[in-house]
Amino acid sequence: MRMPGLFGGSAEHLRLTAQRHIAVADDYAARGLHGQALAENLAAARITSRLRKIEPSNRRHCAVTGSLNYNLALHYEQTGQALRSITAARNSIAAYERLDPTQGEERPVCDAVADTPPLTDGGEPIDAARLIAHLADARSRLAYLLGTYGAPDRHRDRELRWFDLDPELTLEHEINTLDAKACLAYKSLVHCSRYTDRDLNRVLEQGGQAMGNYHARFPRSG
Repeated sequence: MRMPGLFGGSAEHLRLTAQRHIAVADDYAARGLHGQALAENLAAARITSRLRKIEPSNRRHCAVTGSLNYNLALHYEQTGQALRSITAARNSIAAYERLDPTQGEERPVCDAVADTPPLTDGGEPIDAARLIAHLADARSRLAYLLGTYGAPDRHRDRELRWFDLDPELTLEHEINTLDAKACLAYKSLVHCSRYTDRDLNRVLEQGGQAMGNYHARFPRSG
């Protein structure tokens, strides 16, 4: 049954339109055309936001939101919009945390992988390992962006409040925490899923870049 459109079209029509924008964005990104990819992903993100209002119980829309914001973070960075890149990465984490099979690290990763049913909600199944990996990737990307562009300024203060984070959270501690969570997730996934040491090493390398860039910009005194 087609759901009546609350925003000028059925949910099915909106889904197909979002998918077309995503496909075009992927093509632009593959060719290094980040400005065009950014525009297409923003269009898909607006549509997905509508879908989340039409179908609030459909968790796939949350997963798509996480993926789109992860890509937006890259495209914003590549087009010189560092602050928007950081915000997009935070939005990606927020979306994936709502789907986290480990329930905020309350459950061991391998237990969650073994007994969490795949997310379906009308599309290709997304298994627990993939959801955990996506969250780890989003955290690793934010760590890198904070290390490379973040600063203890008013923008950061506003973001910490907006995302309901500890206002006393220092930039260095946040980078370390994000990196540690991402690496721990992949270290477990290597033992109980299709992910390999190559995936873990990618995250380890990005974490090293994050802290290296941070310390280059904010040298320790003494």
